[in-house]
Amino acid sequence: METWFMPAVIGVSVAVGLVIANGRQRKKNAALAPGIVENLQSGEMTLPDLASALGKGSFMGRGKVTLALNELVESGAVSIIPAPDGTPQMKKVDFIRYRLEGGTGAAAS
Repeated sequence: METWFMPAVIGVSVAVGLVIANGRQRKKNAALAPGIVENLQSGEMTLPDLASALGKGSFMGRGKVTLALNELVESGAVSIIPAPDGTPQMKKVDFIRYRLEGGTGAAAS
């Protein structure tokens, strides 16, 4: 068998696996987005408050909410209000606030 064949098969397998994993993550983020938008319509929220409101207050739950929030931020539906100056690095996650941008129409799409 050729020496290049096995690395090529591994490379293709990894690429297919990444495409599948990214697609699944996008679907999970899309499922959380309406809940995030609904909660942010009442005003700015921190990640711990938002995760608790969505029933995902655990460490893993916060991570899932963070991934969905990042997609909403990238799309421009949500903006980030940074933590105040002087906030210790390890505590910033508790003070960063998220705000809905452009009303409900931009966030819902």
